[in-house]
This record gives sequence, structure tokens and C-alpha cells, in this order.
Amino acid sequence: MVLKFIPNLMQKNQLAIVANSTAFFLLAYLFAFLLFQSFTVIAALLFDFTVEVNYTRIFFLVKRSEWSFDSVKTIFSSGPIISFIVSIAMIAIAVRFKEYNGLLKLFFLWAFIHCINLLLGPAFAGALLGEGFGHVLIWLFLPDTGKLLVTLISLFLLAIVGFSISGLFMLGANTYYNQLKPENVRRFLLNQAILPYIIGTAIIVLIRLPLEYYDVALLLTPIIILLTVLLNSTGRPTLFFDEVPKNIKINGSLVATAIIVLLIYRIGLSLPIRF
Repeated sequence: MVLKFIPNLMQKNQLAIVANSTAFFLLAYLFAFLLFQSFTVIAALLFDFTVEVNYTRIFFLVKRSEWSFDSVKTIFSSGPIISFIVSIAMIAIAVRFKEYNGLLKLFFLWAFIHCINLLLGPAFAGALLGEGFGHVLIWLFLPDTGKLLVTLISLFLLAIVGFSISGLFMLGANTYYNQLKPENVRRFLLNQAILPYIIGTAIIVLIRLPLEYYDVALLLTPIIILLTVLLNSTGRPTLFFDEVPKNIKINGSLVATAIIVLLIYRIGLSLPIRF
């Protein structure tokens, strides 16, 4: 289906929607990811651990014997916990301004997706690979059946999130159109959600190389949310918005901001910072 609509990207309007959404996807990702990393570092410092941070991951410069259950559960749970708290704020803002016809509400929607993914994604990937939050499960001596249950629950909750926010993605059409007909819903969601995720994730992978399997898994889990958004879009009635003429165009300052922030992040953390 993606390949079927790729030619539409040659149309100016479709390209503008993809470009704007991709820029917000990247900015929201950096916001959520750096927040996650920051609280992980803070938690490690509480135990007097020496850590190094670069553009892709955190290195704990401690001996294996220095780890304890308290340090493991605190350090590897701090990121998911803060992500959950911030995700509530992000979805609250996205819902509050769902009928606002500006672009900014899309940032909060993407930020919610990234934050909730950094809650459920580590549980899913950690249970499978034994990394990140998986260390907490290992120290809990959780059996394989328990880890499988954690994985399945995480996938189920990611799908539930997708079903619950599909309406917010469709209401985002009021930024560009006066109405959204049922036959145009999937095409719009492809340009507003699916393609920005694919393009944005590819950019993130290139910036963060080399990646561990755990990191790749965390980048892939949002597709569960977005696919359920797409599946839940069928059978919707025509959405009518205000009748003010719309001017669909690429927001140059938004795209430029995303590029500059990405460059600052990549260059600024190219040399590890030790705490």
C-alpha cells in the first residue's frame, strides 16, 4: 500500500504534509529520547555510578559486582517512568487542542507516541532481548513464561494506544483541508503518520549508528501504534472543518529547526560526555 501512494509524494500538497509531520516526528523523538536518557543518567548518579553519554547510548563505567537490585530497578525504570508521566501531559495537550487548526498540536501527538513507546517498548524489547528494562526482569528472576506475558501485554497496550488516538490523527486534517472524506482518510494518514514514521526512523538510524538490537527494537515498536491507527480509520464518516481557505505548504522554518536540532544533537554528543 505504501508503494501504491509513493507517486503522490510528487504532488506539492502531499509532500508538504509528509515534510511537516516528519519534522515534528524528529523533534518529538529527540525530546522524548533525551528526556529518557537524562533521567537514566540522574538515576545512575544517585548511586555514584560513573557514566558516559554519547549520541546513541549510555555507558555505565562500573564493575559488575557494584550492581545491586536497587540500582538496577532504579536506573532502568527511571526512563520508562518519566516517559509515562510526560506522555500523560502530551496526550492531554493534544486532546485539549485537537480542534486547533495549527501545526503545533502534531508535535504533542508525536511526543505522546514516542513517550508511551519508551514506556512499553523497553518492556517488550527488554523481555525479548534481556537489555535495558530487561535487566529489571532478570533481577526479578522472572521465568520465560512471565517474560512472554510481559511481551504480549506490551504489544496489546501499544495496539490499544493506536486505536485510541486514531481520531486525533484524522482531526489533524483540519490544518490542511476543509473536510476529510472517507475515501481520502487512508491517504491522509499515510502522509501524516506512516511515511513520516518511515522517513524519520530511517534518519534516526543513520544519525545513531551503530545501534544495538535493543535500540532497533525500540525504533520499530511504534509501528504497532501506527498500524492500528490505520486499521481503525475505516468506516469513518466525512469530517467537516471550518470553511476558511487552506494553504498547504512546507513550513520552512519548522523543517530548518528540525535539521539544526539534529545536527546540534549529533555533533554535540559525538564525543562522549562523562558524569
